[in-house]
Amino acid sequence: FEAEVMFDSLSYSLTKTNIGSGQIALSGVAAITGLQVLHHALSPDRINLDRGKFSYHIHMGSNFAELDSSSHVQFNKLEFHPYLYIEKKHDKWHIKSSINKPWFPANELFGSLPKGLFSNLEGIQTKGMLSYHFLFDLDFSQLDSLKLESELNHKDFHIIKYGATNLAKMSEEFSYTAYEKEQPVKTFNVGPSYEHFTPLDSISPLLQMSVLQSEDGAFFYHKGFLPDALREALIYDLKVKRFARGGSTITMQLVKNVFLNRKKNIARKLEEALIVWLIETKCLTSKQRMYEVYLNIAEWGPMVYGIYEAADYYFSKRPSELTTEESIFLASIIPKPKHYKSSFTTEGQLKDYMKGYYHLIANRLKIKGLISELDADSIKPEITIRGGALNDLRSKRDSIPTVPTE
Repeated sequence: FEAEVMFDSLSYSLTKTNIGSGQIALSGVAAITGLQVLHHALSPDRINLDRGKFSYHIHMGSNFAELDSSSHVQFNKLEFHPYLYIEKKHDKWHIKSSINKPWFPANELFGSLPKGLFSNLEGIQTKGMLSYHFLFDLDFSQLDSLKLESELNHKDFHIIKYGATNLAKMSEEFSYTAYEKEQPVKTFNVGPSYEHFTPLDSISPLLQMSVLQSEDGAFFYHKGFLPDALREALIYDLKVKRFARGGSTITMQLVKNVFLNRKKNIARKLEEALIVWLIETKCLTSKQRMYEVYLNIAEWGPMVYGIYEAADYYFSKRPSELTTEESIFLASIIPKPKHYKSSFTTEGQLKDYMKGYYHLIANRLKIKGLISELDADSIKPEITIRGGALNDLRSKRDSIPTVPTE
């Protein structure tokens, strides 16, 4: 596995008991101190765990295995009791898992994060109380019945000191670096000192709402996570047997791009979740400022970053001048900025499949009071490409007819 593992001490015990009907019980304790692990799938840095302990009670039969909730996990200061049940019926697996941890000091969590696994949070100091509930129930014979619950509650919670990174840095002007294939390609300030920075009130409300309804319609109301969206995305991914949907909120996308490195690993997803929770729970950056940052750093094409460059690249316009059709188009390419050309036919028109998307977003704009019912009903995926994108589209063919916007 190309992993480097070192530790100071390791102990393990196992007791097996036959309990009849072809079932057995396994119990024991595994403990380790001074653990160091280096593996790229976990983290780009060396992971350090001062001490860990796992006391387990397992029941096993011919078609099932169960980790009893009396089992006990400890890593550093944090302790909890996990439950896991795996069963196979008619060649279909059923998996259930849960954790319920009542109120405990917040620093037991944040003071126990293994060094090297959460680089932005190293050294963070907190006070107050937390409680945690987790439930995962997946029956592969009934994928739509999936249950997914994860809730970290707080009481009198405060951040005394940030760790390695100022988690409130988005509230003021900061330096942002865009990456391509894990390599930095462009660095610019997200604030007034950058000539392409566009304040929220200088961006067309049509563009703002189109992107919001396309990416995260509940952004201004949720606390960083949408469990139902994550659940639906996971169900869809399981059905198509690939990672097709992410279920990420705007806050999650921001944290991933502003705070985290571009190396995809398990640690990054966990760190992302914790940073999102901290920013949203303590309101470290206002929702309005977060959305302003999002629109100013979003990638809208090859080396096209921010709404100022996007409006100019596609339409030779300012962000305040964008029409309904142009706004919906720009919203449509955020998930695939490097492949925006796939939305066009060889004649330079938007493809037919865009009609459904246009009507969907236009209807939401109507509900929000930004366009009339007549405008929503008559919307067509027709735009005139005028900016730098025109030359890029022409590079695929000798000429490109443009379709006038009504």
